[in-house]
Parts: sequence; structure tokens; C-alpha cells
Amino acid sequence: MRRVPVRIARSAAVCMTAAVTFAAGCSNNSEGGGSKEPNAGVAANKICDGTLDTSAAAALQRLSGTKQFDELTGTNEAGESNTFSVDRAIKHLHDSYSQRGTCWVYKTGDDSGRPLLEVRFSATRSHPSSSEEEESSTDTVEYPVGVFARTSRYGADLFFRCPTKATTDDAHVGDTDYVKAEMYSATGKMTGGSVSKDRMTVLNSMARAVADAGGCASAAALPMQIPAGKAH
Repeated sequence: MRRVPVRIARSAAVCMTAAVTFAAGCSNNSEGGGSKEPNAGVAANKICDGTLDTSAAAALQRLSGTKQFDELTGTNEAGESNTFSVDRAIKHLHDSYSQRGTCWVYKTGDDSGRPLLEVRFSATRSHPSSSEEEESSTDTVEYPVGVFARTSRYGADLFFRCPTKATTDDAHVGDTDYVKAEMYSATGKMTGGSVSKDRMTVLNSMARAVADAGGCASAAALPMQIPAGKAH
């Protein structure tokens, strides 16, 4: 069993870009300690609690250039499994960043310690709009998915309508109308000729699974297939 570094260094450029739109790029992949078992890996449609449909599984394979994947194991600071679960993602929508359900995906055989991508979910009271982001965004593609969806050089965000209530009075976030799905994808590790759309395809498939399990699939109205995006 190989220990994953407690903190993965991100470049200043990642964090500066993430501060504008994409917070996922400045994340920490093992607040409570985690490890990645060296094994034969699993297929794309089995990773992240089986949330990738056929299109998303094919997209992940194109992005990675491989067909086998590993996921972070071990436990987080709350003593819960680091392996992604839709039920845990929903349970922790209103909790602090370190407690939120996250899927860390690694290419099988990659010993760099850096995940290919990270996806997490959180409850939010609002969402960006095209007019707010247009002035400050570069290298981005916006998609007509959910209430706001965009990819950048370092990741992707997808906001969708999903009213949820805080489970405790002292929750990090109170009652909200939206859920944010965010992805950090490692710079330089993506392959294929449709990186932006493939990342959104993966994120949308996972978001659809969370919306369905959370009872808000109708309100979220997330598509089965990703429509063409608009570059900025």
C-alpha cells in the first residue's frame, strides 16, 4: 500500500484561476489520510460509485488514455471512507469543504501521487451567470447545462437546481436552492481531442446520479448528452 502525500502542491496559477470560478483546483486530497492500493484497477463505469454512464465512461477513457482506474482509499478526518459514495455526497452537501463527498480518480499504474481528476459536491445558495464571468474568464467553454456550467484550463463547474435543507442548525451552509458539482483536472494529464466536452460529460453524469438519489432530478433537468459549448 502506497501512501498518498497529505498535501498535493498546486501551482499559484491554478489557485489564482480557481479563485475566479473554479475552487476545485486548490483542494487537498487527504485531509484525514488516504492511500491508493496498487492493483489491476477497475473499469471507468465502476469508478466513483458507478456514477459514470456509457458516454461518461468513454469520455474518461479518452481523457486518461487508459481503461483502468483506481480511487483513493483510507478514511478522512471524520473517520469516513475516502472512496466516493453518492449517499455520503448527499449527506455532506451542507458540511465544510473537507467533509464533502469527493471522488479522487487515478490512472492505474500512475505513481505520481496526483489524481487525474477530483470531483466533489456542495450545497449553494446562488450560482454565477454568463454576464458575471465573461469579463474575467479565459480559456473557458460554457455549456447550456443546469443553471450554469463551464470548463476552464484547470477544471469544471456545474450548478444545478436542487433544493436541500441543512441537516443541523450549525451546518456550514444553511438551506439552499442549488448544488454545485466541481471538478479539478490535472493540467497536462488530459488526452484526446475533446477535453472540455469530455470533462463536462463526466461531471454531468455524476451530477445526474446525485440529483436522482437526492430526489431533485426533475428540478435539475440535466441532459443525457452534453450539447455544444460556447468558447470564451
